[in-house]
Amino acid sequence: MARDYDVIIIGSGAAGLSAAVAAADAGARVLVVESEKRVGGSSRLSGGHFYAAGTSVQGEAGFTGDTADAMFEHYMTLNQFLVDPAVVRRYCDLSAPTFEWLKGLGVNFPKEGVYRSGVGSIPRGHQPEGDGEEVINVLEGHRSTKGVDLVLDARVTGLVSNEEGRVTGIRIGEDEASCGAVVMATGGFGANPDMIETYYPQAAATGDWRWYIGAEGARGDGIELGKSVGGVVDGQDRGLLLATPGFSRDLEVMLPSWLIMVNSAGRRFCDETVNYTVMAGLLEKQGGRAHAVFDEAARAAAKPNPLFQAYWVADVLQQKAEEGRIHRAETLAELADLAGVDADGLQGTVDRYNVDAEAGEDSAFFKYGSLAPITEPPFYAVEVRPAILCWTGTGLRIDADTCVLDKAEKPIRGLYAAGETVGNLHGDRYIGGGGSFGPCIVFGKVAGETAAKYARELND
Repeated sequence: MARDYDVIIIGSGAAGLSAAVAAADAGARVLVVESEKRVGGSSRLSGGHFYAAGTSVQGEAGFTGDTADAMFEHYMTLNQFLVDPAVVRRYCDLSAPTFEWLKGLGVNFPKEGVYRSGVGSIPRGHQPEGDGEEVINVLEGHRSTKGVDLVLDARVTGLVSNEEGRVTGIRIGEDEASCGAVVMATGGFGANPDMIETYYPQAAATGDWRWYIGAEGARGDGIELGKSVGGVVDGQDRGLLLATPGFSRDLEVMLPSWLIMVNSAGRRFCDETVNYTVMAGLLEKQGGRAHAVFDEAARAAAKPNPLFQAYWVADVLQQKAEEGRIHRAETLAELADLAGVDADGLQGTVDRYNVDAEAGEDSAFFKYGSLAPITEPPFYAVEVRPAILCWTGTGLRIDADTCVLDKAEKPIRGLYAAGETVGNLHGDRYIGGGGSFGPCIVFGKVAGETAAKYARELND
């Protein structure tokens, strides 16, 4: 029986569009189905950074000698090997070739945009001109010129399988479309509170503080669709959270260097300027919250910074203190009582920090930047939580070829997944800027090629 398409792709973000272009290049007849009224999903809202090793742009920027082996070692070590080595290895091996493919399609990655992403010492972050929106525009342009069909505002409600368990199509309400293979690139579930409760309890624990920076269409559809045909969910309680005092819903990436963070014992527990990729984990070890402490001199001198957005500036801090959102006291002992931290611990911590500030060197955590002494009353303490939800890491278990696996570790024939829908790539620690967008492109391309090959073989 003739089928409607060779490959149907659910979702039109970076993973879905990469799959569409790759599948079309492999000779497949392709349909992309998008639940929203515009292509791009959360990818369009992102920075579009690409984490890769051994690229031509690294070389142009003067960084030579980086390899997939080094990237793999860093990735696995950072995550204590609690990720799927085969899937991680595939990402590392294909990161540079896929980066060059995307660059060849017309995405411009200037050498000035290469930077040290995450906590690694090697610059592997690549920032494109025009951010994620431009990447989507380029991929969408290729989808269109290659004759890939697109349906918008159409949410897939089910997968169709034959009696042998092979996925043969999709269902939208009462309508069905048949195909040789389905690629699920539906994104994460950051806009689905129920799934956050189930799959990301760390984020759920932040309660009313939590807000999501992604697209409204990130409802976890791929997880439910995959489960309906026997797919297994992996990567429980993983994703990326950013630290925030919860003043407003403005994106904030880093904390300013002029404050200190203390736990309930009144002690510092980190370099306050540590990369955002690990800050949420540090806060989680302190019970999911801590207090930022500073004095009046620091408050009065606080100026806007692109990384801090509108939070950590003098007038906002003054306003929040007046509103009671920031504890304020004339002595550190009184401040400790208001914040619920140990007074002796806080006093000792501040005393040591002030000595370091005068010497210009942080002897405890080796923080760079301004070491502002905490000496001028009133003193301030504001609670900080990891509550800005960037993306979710729980999803379907796949093999290195992006085949969705069942509980027996066997591929579900005709079903593939890529992007944020995948659950066995990301660990407890985010690898760095571009560490979620890069895999969308890499595994989107792999999924498109693999699905097209599978559909073609059905005809042989």
